[in-house]
Amino acid sequence: MRYRCPYCRAELSAPPRDGHCGACGRVMRVPTPTSAAERAARRRQRERILLQAERQRLQIHAAPSARALYSPKVLFAVMLVFAVVGGTLVRRAKPLARARPRLPHQVALQHLDTLATALGRYRFHTGAYPATTPGLRALLNPDGMPGWNGPYINQLRPDPWGTPFHYARQADGAVQLFACGPDKRPGTPDDLRPDPAAFDPGTEWTNGWVRAIHRQPGALIMRREWAAPAAGGTP
Repeated sequence: MRYRCPYCRAELSAPPRDGHCGACGRVMRVPTPTSAAERAARRRQRERILLQAERQRLQIHAAPSARALYSPKVLFAVMLVFAVVGGTLVRRAKPLARARPRLPHQVALQHLDTLATALGRYRFHTGAYPATTPGLRALLNPDGMPGWNGPYINQLRPDPWGTPFHYARQADGAVQLFACGPDKRPGTPDDLRPDPAAFDPGTEWTNGWVRAIHRQPGALIMRREWAAPAAGGTP
C-alpha cells in the first residue's frame, strides 16, 4: 500500500513514523485499514442520517397539520396567553374598583356651587335673586318674576346629611346660601358655603342657554315643600 502526504503530495511506500511525513515533516493522519463489513456498516449509517435529514427538511417546509393545534403544548400555550391577558385586565380594573366615593362635604360643596350658578342665571333673566319665599323653589317653578326662563336645575335635593339648603335674600339684594353640615344646625362652624364666583356665571352661556328640563330629558324634577322661615330668623 502506498501513501501520499496531503500537504506536499509526496508518495510514501511505507506508513510514516509517528505520523510525520518523511518529506515535509508535517503530521499526517494515516487511515486505519477496515474490513468490507465495517465499510458497509458506515455506508448504511450515512444513508440513515441522510434519510432522517430529508424527512426533517420536508416537515419544516410542509404546511402545519390541523392535529398540531390540538396538541397539549399548543393548548397550554393558548391557556397561558389567556391567563396573562386576563391578569393584566384584572390589575387595571382594580384601581377603578378601589376608587373611593366622594366625601359628604365634597358633594355638598358641588351642590352649593350648582345652586349658586343657577341663582346667577335666574338673576340674569329676571334682574334679581328669588325672594326668601319661595326661595330655591323659584329655580324649578315660575314665581311670577318677568323674564323667568327656567327651570334652572333638574331637581332640588337636601344636603348629604338630609337637611335642606338654607337660602335667604337680604334687604340689600344679596343672598345667603349655605348647608348646615353634619350637625344640621345653621350658624355653626361646620356650615358650608359656595364659591362666591359661582354666583356670576358670566354671559358666554346665554346664546346656548337650554332649560334644565331639556338638557336632561330623563331627569326627574323633584318638588320639595319647604317650611316658611320664622319671622326675623334664618330660613
